[in-house]
Amino acid sequence: MHQRPTQFPASESHRLVNEDRRKRQPVEIIVQRIGPKVGEVIADLGAGVGYLSIPLADEGATVIALDFQQDMLDGLRERDNGLERIRVVRATLPEIPLPDRSLDRAVMVNVFHEVEDKERLVSEISRVLRSKGRISLVDWQARETERGPPLHERVPMEKAPSYFPGFVLEKSYDDLNYYHLELRRE
Repeated sequence: MHQRPTQFPASESHRLVNEDRRKRQPVEIIVQRIGPKVGEVIADLGAGVGYLSIPLADEGATVIALDFQQDMLDGLRERDNGLERIRVVRATLPEIPLPDRSLDRAVMVNVFHEVEDKERLVSEISRVLRSKGRISLVDWQARETERGPPLHERVPMEKAPSYFPGFVLEKSYDDLNYYHLELRRE
């Protein structure tokens, strides 16, 4: 029997921004590795309550936060003190309701493993990215970790780039609990 991937519940959103997560997956390191540019248009796919969206906006990026749970998007607004600097879009991946070639970068943190139709998601990302567009992919290691989704749902670091034909792996980071890949459209 086929089972849909586990999706993180909005009722647990407090776990997305707590001190434990900051120790296991420091957002400052992720942002440093991404190296956002002022004015760069970035979509945070599966943004949750803005763990990455808010720091990217703090760096001057133009951020579009997508999540399928309205409670998450409301939490993002609350965490960002009600500022309107991040555009929030309710969307269920793999669909990305943004115009063709409208993004410089798509980021996914702990989300790729949750998407059942990865091929369709990659097609959508390719559609919305501009020429030389980038993907920042951060996800769970495919080994036992203290936290995280079931092992059978995780995408191994060495296999992840193969989901992105037409993209070149520029950098990879192999951390204890997660990996981080930086890909660029050829």
